[in-house]
Amino acid sequence: MDAVTVLTSPFAVFVFALIAAGIIYAIGGKIAPPLSRSPGKLSTYACGENLPPEKVPVSIQMFDYAALFMVFDVIAMTIILSWGISIARTHPVLYLAIAYIGLMFIALLVLVRRRQTP
Repeated sequence: MDAVTVLTSPFAVFVFALIAAGIIYAIGGKIAPPLSRSPGKLSTYACGENLPPEKVPVSIQMFDYAALFMVFDVIAMTIILSWGISIARTHPVLYLAIAYIGLMFIALLVLVRRRQTP
């Protein structure tokens, strides 16, 4: 291997990019003005009016759905990828699509049942 091949390998380019980003970050930190924490900068501001900060209630229900979807999505992909190459030789897209749709249907049923239970 010559030097050009080694220097243009993905790993070397990644390392060079990390070094360049670190240098740029360090230079920016040195030339940036110091931060000033004044009450005016920290206060709430909207359309020219000073508004008191409000406490907004956060609903965790959507996060539950997102977490369940991610779990079932990872499980679906793990099952699909663990089938091996023998199925993938014939019609890989068809089998993967059917398995993925089936597992997502099961995930949807679990979500609906979970929402219906008090």
